[in-house]
Amino acid sequence: MNNVPETLNDRITALKQRATQQQGEIWQPQAGDVLVGAIAGSETVTHPLYGDQFQMLVRDEHGEIVKVWLSKYLRDNLRSQRAEQNDLIALTFHGKKKNAQGREFNSYTVFIEKV
Repeated sequence: MNNVPETLNDRITALKQRATQQQGEIWQPQAGDVLVGAIAGSETVTHPLYGDQFQMLVRDEHGEIVKVWLSKYLRDNLRSQRAEQNDLIALTFHGKKKNAQGREFNSYTVFIEKV
């Protein structure tokens, strides 16, 4: 069954709702911060120097949309846990760490609860 609204007014209302839902602040965590909420979607932002950059949209416990920049690690982790829209997520930022080669990276723990 197709879930597309049938009338023009329904379509306009649905589009307005989508546009307002995807507003939000960018998550800028400090070590130890935890973001918990429901995955509300994703966005692609094209940067003039870095190309396409990806954001996950999380609806927090207050109903606000929070945008999370997705590193390769986070994208791979979400894929491996088969995260989908409306699944619950708990994302913990552990701060910046160094790998064996001395390169700095952002350390996270990701838990997904399927709906």
